Amino acid sequence: MSRKRIFRFVLQALVLLIVAIGIAHSSRKAALQLATQRTALAESAAAREATASQTSDADERARLLSEAARLRTAVDRFWYASPTLLLLSCLCYAIGLLPANWYWRQCLLAMDQRAPLLATSWAYFYGGLGKYFPGKAMVIVLRLNALSAYNFKKMATAITIFMETLTMMAVGGALASLCLIALNLDWKLTALAVALLLCMFLPTLPPVLRFIIAKLQRGVSAKTLREWTSRIHTGLILKGWGAMLVTWLMFGLSLLCVLQSLPIAEQTTTNWTQLMLSALGACTLAVVLGFVSLLPGGAGVREVVLSTILAPIVGPTAALCAAIWLRVIWLATELALVALIALIRLALPCSASAETTIA
Repeated sequence: MSRKRIFRFVLQALVLLIVAIGIAHSSRKAALQLATQRTALAESAAAREATASQTSDADERARLLSEAARLRTAVDRFWYASPTLLLLSCLCYAIGLLPANWYWRQCLLAMDQRAPLLATSWAYFYGGLGKYFPGKAMVIVLRLNALSAYNFKKMATAITIFMETLTMMAVGGALASLCLIALNLDWKLTALAVALLLCMFLPTLPPVLRFIIAKLQRGVSAKTLREWTSRIHTGLILKGWGAMLVTWLMFGLSLLCVLQSLPIAEQTTTNWTQLMLSALGACTLAVVLGFVSLLPGGAGVREVVLSTILAPIVGPTAALCAAIWLRVIWLATELALVALIALIRLALPCSASAETTIA
C-alpha cells in the first residue's frame, strides 16, 4: 500500500472518529433530557399521591389520584413507540433526502464537476454526517474527501455545497414562517421564522448568490469566477426550491409518523391539517435554528423548538419524546443509508468506477 493511500485511510479514520464523537455527544445530551423529564413526571405523580392522602375532599382526592395514575402510566410507557410507525418515519426521512441529494448533483453538474451517480451519492450521505461536528465545516471536508479521486475543483465543489445547504435552509425557513403564521401559536416564533426566511432566502436569489460567491472566492481568477457564477441561473435555483419543498414535506411526514407512534400523546385536536402544520412548522424551524446555532447536529436546540411548538398539540411529555425519537430515527436512517451505499460500492467496485455520469 502506497504512502498516499495509507495517509488517506488514516485521515478517513480520524474524520470518522471525530464524527462518532459528535454523534455520541448529541445522543448523550438527548438521553439526559429524557431522563430528566421522566424523573420530573415520577416526582409529580408522587406529589399528587401525597396530596391526595392528606385531603378530606373525596372529589379532589379522586381527581388527584386520577392525575397521578395518568402520570405513572406516562412514566411506565415513556420509551414506548409503535415500531411500524417508526419504520415509516425512517422511510419518509430517507425519501426526503433524495431530492436534496439530486439538487446537489445538479449544482455539481452546473459547475462542470462530474462523477458517477454512486460517487456523488456517497459523498452526499457520507458528508452529511459532518453536521454532528461543531461548526458544520466537516460536511465540506467529508464531501471533498469523498470526491478526491475525481479531481474535483475544491472551490467549485464548496460553492455547490453552499448552494444546496442555503437553499434547504431558505425553503425550510419559508415553510416554518407560513406554518407558524397559520397556526398563530406565538408571535415571537413567527417573527423569528420570518427573520430566518429573509436572512436565508435572499442569498439564494441568483444575482445575490453570484455577488456573495465573488466576494468569498478571492483566490480564484476572475475568468474562472465569471464562468462559475454564470452557471448559477434562475432555472437551477427553481430546481432547488422545488426539490427542497419535497424534502421538507417528507421530513414533516416523518415527524408526524413519530407523533402518531406515541401512545402517551395527548392530541387535543382531531384536525389533521393543524396536526400536519404543527409537525411541518416544528420540524422546519427546529432544523433551521439547529443549523444556525452551529452546535453538533443542533443538539438541544432542536429539542427545545420541537417541544415548544408541539406541546400544545400532544402534551409536553409526548412533545419531548417525539423530539428525541426524531433525532434517533434520523440518525439511524443516515447511518443506514451510508452503510447501504458503502456496501453497494464494495459489491460493485468495477461498475462504480465505470459508471457513466447521469445528468
